[in-house]
Order: sequence, then C-alpha cells, then structure tokens
Amino acid sequence: MKIKEVCRRSGLTERTIRYYVEEGLIAPVTTARNGRDYREYSEHDVEALNTIAGLRKLFFTIDEIKDMQKHPERIGEVLGAYKLKMAADVKAKAAIVEALDGLELRELRDIGMIAAKLRALSDKLELPPRDVNPNFGKFEAGTKADREREYELFLVRQAKQFKRGKIMVTAIASLNVLISLFSLIASGDFISFIIQTVLSICLFLGVSWVRYFFAVGAAFTAFISIQILVLGLMEPLIAIIGLVQLIYSVAICVLLFRSEAISEFLYSQKNG
Repeated sequence: MKIKEVCRRSGLTERTIRYYVEEGLIAPVTTARNGRDYREYSEHDVEALNTIAGLRKLFFTIDEIKDMQKHPERIGEVLGAYKLKMAADVKAKAAIVEALDGLELRELRDIGMIAAKLRALSDKLELPPRDVNPNFGKFEAGTKADREREYELFLVRQAKQFKRGKIMVTAIASLNVLISLFSLIASGDFISFIIQTVLSICLFLGVSWVRYFFAVGAAFTAFISIQILVLGLMEPLIAIIGLVQLIYSVAICVLLFRSEAISEFLYSQKNG
C-alpha cells in the first residue's frame, strides 16, 4: 500500500513515517523507477508503525526501540534501564513541579528568569541525549551521511572563521597598544597607555561594549586626520600621515562592526 493509505490507517503523518523509515525502524519494499525510489508498505509495516508509535508515546527513545528490535534477547535489560530512567524522570519532574508551585508564574517575563529560578534543579540534570549528540536535518533532502558531512564542513567553516576573527582582533588590539606605546614615548602620557592596553585586552577577551570605545576612538582619529589633511596640503609628509590615519580609522570601524569573522570570535570568547 502507498504512504497515504498507511497514514490513514496508522494516524501518523508522512513526515513521521519517513522519519521512522530513515531511522531504520521499518523497512518497506523499495523499488527504483525513472530515477526515483518508490516504497510499498505492507500490513506488517502498518502493525510495526503502530507498535513504534505506542512505544514512543511511552517515552521510549528511538535507540531503545532499535535495540529491542535488533536484539530481542536484550529486551529485559533495556526495560530495566528504561524503568530506572522513568523513575528518575518522575522524581525530577516532581521536583520541577514543586519548584514551580513556589513561584509567582505571572511575574516571569522571559525565559532567562525561568532558567534562573530553576537553576538549582537544572544544574543537577543532564541534557537530553539528542541535544548532546544531535542528528541534524533529519527531514531535509539527502542521505544521513550527506547531512553529517555537511555538518562537518560547517564545523570546519566555523573554525576557519573563528581563526580569521582571532587574527584580526589580535592585529587591531596589538596595533592599538603599539600606537599607544609610541604616544607614551612621544608625550609621556602613561595613563592613556594603560587605558588603551586594558581596552585592547578586553576586546580580545570578547567584551562586546569595548567595540564602541574603539569605534569612538577611531572616529575621533578620523576627524583629526581630516584636519591634518586640510592643514597639511602644503606638507606632503604630514598629508600622507593624515591619509594613513584616516584609512586605518575607517577600516577599524568597518571591521569591528561588519566582519562576521570578528563577530564570531568575540561571541565565542564571551560565551565559550
């Protein structure tokens, strides 16, 4: 029978049935015609789907169902672990309900407040297995191997972007310290040198608001550079210095606020 008939008889959606097929929980007969795969479902498949759906409603995981399907001799072991897990879940959920009973629910305005109020409980619990080891894009086109390969490529791209951001932020912070050092040597302004050094360190550590200080400083430098350019038209060396400062200041502002690599690095530094 076709999938629409299976949906009608099982009460499941096409997406759910395809999900169970992809996970290997059922294996309908598949034939290839005109470059496409066509699945034909049997009575046994419908019965298996109803069984799987019933177990899923009882909070059995996909992996637990697979294990019992492939290794019937391990059913007792799986059920024993399932029983312990359910007992722990009941205890944890009862504690959460008790904690919620002690809260003024109407006062909770965002999810941050909810997490903060329940922090003592959540710190004792583990993330769900699917969160720890996610299987991305189950319902997207392509095979599972294709999606895993795409995710690996995504991680590689993220790592490269983080590296580029680190290089750029390091260069900006280092140049800022170097310029401040030259200023210290020229004018003896030790306090300004300390402030710029601290700001450079904070930028590297991912303190987001420091970007605005750098932007303000760059804008001020750009303003001074324009003045130098206007006043130094008759002095080529001074004009060149002003032009370089202007280009540098504009480049810093653009990079700090438009570069995805820098944003990725600063976010990672701040949030880990």
